[in-house]
Amino acid sequence: IPYRIYGGLSFYQRKEIKDVIAYLRLIVNPKDEEALKRVINYPGRGIGETTVSKLVVAADAGRISVFEVLIQLEALSVPVNSGTRTKLQNFATMIQSFQVLNQQYNAFEMAEYVVRHTGLYQEIKKDGTPEGIARLENIEELLNGIKDFVEGQRELADATGNLAEFIEDVALITDLDQDKK
Repeated sequence: IPYRIYGGLSFYQRKEIKDVIAYLRLIVNPKDEEALKRVINYPGRGIGETTVSKLVVAADAGRISVFEVLIQLEALSVPVNSGTRTKLQNFATMIQSFQVLNQQYNAFEMAEYVVRHTGLYQEIKKDGTPEGIARLENIEELLNGIKDFVEGQRELADATGNLAEFIEDVALITDLDQDKK
């Protein structure tokens, strides 16, 4: 019997998938403010809304991106305490290290590295409930999908299977999901 689910959650609309994709988007485009705000304190790093607001104000005042503010914290004299400053600098350094690795890795290798080294996987693994297990399975499924994407890109003449191509592909998929509603 054919059926259609109404009101179901699209795979790419699930929180854990959005979190992973936000990290990947931030690596490809550090000016993506929406992605940065989503992941700057997930998993928890002790960076609160007030601090993020200060970063946004500094970015607006300097007409630069929030990520550029993170990189130039000292020079811009953003009013945050030294502990928070260290946390912000550590976050910026982590994203910059991902950007360096992104030049060598394909989309799957990069996504797998990000999931393991941001603490996302460990954070979700702590939740031993059936929902937590389902979230882990969703992340594994996303990684499998990225692996399939990379393998599919190998067959195309001018494709590399890099992270930018995957993010572009995901943007098209999620746009199609929204058009169907």
